[in-house]
Amino acid sequence: MAGYTRNPTPQNYGGSYTPKEPKAPGEATKPKPFFLKEKISEMMKYGMPLVDAFPRRERKLADILRDSMLEMYRLATRLERKYYKKTTLEDLDIELAVLKEFVIVASDKDYRGQKYAPPLTLHQREVWSSFNKEIGCMIGGYMESVKNGPAKKE
Repeated sequence: MAGYTRNPTPQNYGGSYTPKEPKAPGEATKPKPFFLKEKISEMMKYGMPLVDAFPRRERKLADILRDSMLEMYRLATRLERKYYKKTTLEDLDIELAVLKEFVIVASDKDYRGQKYAPPLTLHQREVWSSFNKEIGCMIGGYMESVKNGPAKKE
């Protein structure tokens, strides 16, 4: 095999052929992540273990909190896929309000009396409320953008 030369593999591909990422604006690109759904997912990662640790006598409250988080995630997935989003956004906003109220119920001593400690501590309530506040701001901004229509290019 004298005189045979092998075509060298490009150095930046690590020895195997991988197509380059498209750089032209008309070519296909990766879909952008839906940040509202990601934020709800982060809130679920924080809240689900807390809800799972609720005592047995608070099982109904834990179920309500769990169902509310799952419903919010389901509605965010619908928002990501739907074309007309106004009613789904309203449903998501209502579900967030329900979740906020039940987080308050789960951390308030007045609902259980002084004999039983609430299932959520005040610190857990504050952290969960900060997640809810961020999600609420994102929903509000999304509602404004839907209400005002698409941005006009000048």
